[in-house]
Amino acid sequence: MNLTKDYYTILGITKNSTEKEIKKAYYNLSKIYHPDKNKESNPKIFTDIVEAYSILGSDKKREYDLKSKYGSSYSEFNELYNINIDYDYKSTKSNYEKFKRNDVDDIYINVDDNFDGTVEYERWVKCKACDGTGKDLSAKIIFRDEHGNITKIIEGDDGCDFCDGTGKDYKGETCSFCHGKGKIGITPCKVCKGEKRILGKQKLSNIKLIGELTKIEAMGHISKNICGKIGSLFIRKK
Repeated sequence: MNLTKDYYTILGITKNSTEKEIKKAYYNLSKIYHPDKNKESNPKIFTDIVEAYSILGSDKKREYDLKSKYGSSYSEFNELYNINIDYDYKSTKSNYEKFKRNDVDDIYINVDDNFDGTVEYERWVKCKACDGTGKDLSAKIIFRDEHGNITKIIEGDDGCDFCDGTGKDYKGETCSFCHGKGKIGITPCKVCKGEKRILGKQKLSNIKLIGELTKIEAMGHISKNICGKIGSLFIRKK
């Protein structure tokens, strides 16, 4: 992985491109620059294309996005404060898979003697656009005739099966599935793409370290599958 290369530009895609779009861009460029397809093309171009896809089309994409200034999640605070985000899932592939299943919600950050009590880091937080449902609650379904004329418009949502549309659970408390709305969207949220959460930036100040490992409750990732579960932030002094 070369953090000084702009892999997104090499593939001609944006930082918000989906996995499918990344793969499509790679195949399209391969048809143009592959040595077997184009004898006159510069071999280095195809080498860069393959390298870019090997990163953006794999599990290495997240690391690239965090560390490269061309990445989608890059932040200069890593250089300014000498703080390294050290998520547990990086150590082994099994841990990475565990993180993707949302079993790992804690965040570990290493700091040195220059630590001034302030940290900035990224963490998964609840998507406010869909209130953590992962659905587009404002979506509408539009029916058209063969001429393209609108014949009918209905709300693009459906009653919540967990609370029968009441917005309350069996205890009379707010339904944790539809968050009290009584309905859920039938199309994915446009903001979080149905993930129920988004990756946001967090800043904490006036932190006082306690020993070699300081724990701050509820400042880790919010779980995708377990409603209301939020991990902790651990600051480790090296």
